[in-house]
Amino acid sequence: MSDLNFKDHYIGFRGHPKFVVNKIIEDDPIRVIVQKYEMLIFTNKGDLLGDPDFGCDLQRLLFETKVSDVRVKSLISQQIDKYIPEISGINYELDVVFYDNPEKYQEIMVVEFKLLDYEVTAVIN
Repeated sequence: MSDLNFKDHYIGFRGHPKFVVNKIIEDDPIRVIVQKYEMLIFTNKGDLLGDPDFGCDLQRLLFETKVSDVRVKSLISQQIDKYIPEISGINYELDVVFYDNPEKYQEIMVVEFKLLDYEVTAVIN
């Protein structure tokens, strides 16, 4: 298991299920990992100045022809390995599922990430 003695800036926001008012430093190592994961999946490649590879491009992948859940999961896992080294040695679950919404003529991607008692679900449509 990696060294779990690190801190980061708290980036919670009002409306987030685990938001804490007046918090500046996040000192829960697992929560730091979850924050990094949330930034990673909700960022498009090219949005982070100085690192054009950072991000998962989920919106673009949703509309890519013939992209599979296995491919999306692999791309997210590569990003996790590259940008969240603190997670090495910690078990987590990552699942990607596509759904069709014929009433709105659209496809929906759901990405679920579970790490201990934290769960992050991203719905991309």
